[in-house]
Amino acid sequence: MADSINHQQDEASELTLFDIAWDDVLFAKVLPLLSLQDLFNFRCCSRLSKHFVDNGFQRMRILNLSGNNNRCIERAFQVVSRNSGNIRTVNLAKCSWLHDGLLSSFLQLNTRITRINLSECVNITSASLQPIIIECKELTVLKLARCNWLTIGAMEALTLHHSKIQELDISHCNSLNERCISVFLLNCRRLHTLSLAYLPSVTDNLLYSIAKNTKEIRHLNVIGCQMITDRGIGALSLYCKKLESLMVRDCPYITERSLSLLRGKVFIDRPRNYQQQLPMAANIRFPRLFLQV
Repeated sequence: MADSINHQQDEASELTLFDIAWDDVLFAKVLPLLSLQDLFNFRCCSRLSKHFVDNGFQRMRILNLSGNNNRCIERAFQVVSRNSGNIRTVNLAKCSWLHDGLLSSFLQLNTRITRINLSECVNITSASLQPIIIECKELTVLKLARCNWLTIGAMEALTLHHSKIQELDISHCNSLNERCISVFLLNCRRLHTLSLAYLPSVTDNLLYSIAKNTKEIRHLNVIGCQMITDRGIGALSLYCKKLESLMVRDCPYITERSLSLLRGKVFIDRPRNYQQQLPMAANIRFPRLFLQV
């Protein structure tokens, strides 16, 4: 009896982490709690741990490397890219190490991506979007803020191949013109979130297009669009009945006359008593101020 108990204790002492069910426990419950650095540290422990982590990469659905510019991150991304294939959400914003070769290889192996953020990635070009445009047919969220490499041709190709996009951020993309954005809106009628902040090409005509073609719009950001006026906002108030938030700071020709039509129904980032900074001539005289004591 004692011998059998000792034998059972010896067997129990030989159990390791890898004896726990991989699919039901380790991949499902443990791996999501580990950072990318933790995974690579564990990957270096043994051949079995390397095999385990690589299998975990194959099951990975979310990859977030936003702002991660560690000196080893490029090599780590290559390993993840080589072993992954089921990623749905990827955030590579502000990754200065990212270039066309790395991104294209990653996208060719992960064609089921639905959400991607490449904002402020300065070392890639519009050529790297080709796998997204051609292969990622389920794409619903695309964020390309401050991507000056985004061209009109790339935007037109995106319009041609995608109609399911629901969220688009092209803020500060100064190479785009009003026409290519209008054509995109005409094709993507499911769009509910749109950011056009600081685009010099945005005018009332584009707001008319949004009001006419994108009636599902709920969140609109036109901060810093200097050419839009009360007429464009009036069109939004008339046709965009599902609008929930409107960002209009630094828009000098939008006044309370149009914003009052939306207040109480829509969140607006400007208070009623907002003092607009209008461009003024050099010889204009300011009114005399009287102080009350």
